[in-house]
Amino acid sequence: MSPLAVVCVLTFLHYAGAQMRGPVLPLYAAAHGATATGVGAIVAAHMMFAAIGSIPLGRASDAWGRRPLLLAGMIISAVTSALLPLAEEAVPLAIIYGVAGIGVAAFTPSALSMVGDAAAAGAAGRAFAWYTIAHYGAIGVGSFLGGVVAQTAGYAVSFMVSAGLVAVTFALGFAWIESSPVRLTTADANATFADVRKNAIVWAGWVISFCGLVTQAVVYTFFPLLGHERGMTAAGIGVVFLVLGLANTAARIPAGWLVDRTKHSSLYAILGVLVGSVATASLPHTTSYMSVLALVAVFGAVNGTAGVAIGVALTRVTTPVVRGLVMGGYSTALYLGLALGSLALGPVISRHGYGAGFCVGGLTGAVGAVLAAILWMIGQRASRRSPRES
Repeated sequence: MSPLAVVCVLTFLHYAGAQMRGPVLPLYAAAHGATATGVGAIVAAHMMFAAIGSIPLGRASDAWGRRPLLLAGMIISAVTSALLPLAEEAVPLAIIYGVAGIGVAAFTPSALSMVGDAAAAGAAGRAFAWYTIAHYGAIGVGSFLGGVVAQTAGYAVSFMVSAGLVAVTFALGFAWIESSPVRLTTADANATFADVRKNAIVWAGWVISFCGLVTQAVVYTFFPLLGHERGMTAAGIGVVFLVLGLANTAARIPAGWLVDRTKHSSLYAILGVLVGSVATASLPHTTSYMSVLALVAVFGAVNGTAGVAIGVALTRVTTPVVRGLVMGGYSTALYLGLALGSLALGPVISRHGYGAGFCVGGLTGAVGAVLAAILWMIGQRASRRSPRES
């Protein structure tokens, strides 16, 4: 298989297994006495460790190649899934799930960089479309599988199936992933954060990713609790996330084609995050199950479009020798957004209800979209004097 096909298949299998924990862990923790604040802290620990590790591990993939980081990430994901059934209280769950975040930090920047390395000229949008289809399709499928297994066989079995699927993925990756051609020369080794910190387009991508993921964190972390409060079963909640994931997936091929054809990655990113913010704020006020499914389908589609557009924008302003660093920063922005959304909005929901928490999450995404639009305008002016364009 081509390097792009390999990373897409491994990403799908890895995240399908890892995301089986997503809708199950909040319910597992709540069943053992955790409050909304405690659940938010558990999820935030995962995202915080992922955020902290993404930049140094992304940089490591520039120096050592993509293969060792991808394999290490899968090992950590499998082991931590297997350990989750051994813990019941919030603190040990947060520790285990936090370490799982290191696995994500090792895997994701390397996978994103591998996609950028493999993308043909003028086809970065389609390459990121296929990668993000694999990633977010796996989130939907994994969430659905996790909910179904948890309802039929229990939470512990769901975690163990997660570990088994990731272990199989590791075996495939060990056989399939070739050593990366990217290696740092002495001159390249001097490339640091200083080489990208003045690039407004990079900062626009990081800012909109951070704020957009605060918005998404509200849905991914607290909708299982909201749905449970409204009488949804674990399987019913899994269906909601399946629809979200499928819509997210279906939007990515046309989004990639449009971004490649029009070169307007910033427009699709900004509009996607703005519409997703409105959908998030509306979710607690949507009462019928079918209306919830329709709303999360919109939420998934616009976030899928924005994700492709941001990945392409960052790829176009990077070279392979710093791509891991930039994608590490991108991953850090994503995970910090998820961590902050989970940690900060848990107390808001506990004190003021789901309506207030989801509204604050949506507002954060909208503010980030406006700030990113300003940065993109600055960066696009500068890019007119450069052969690279956003």
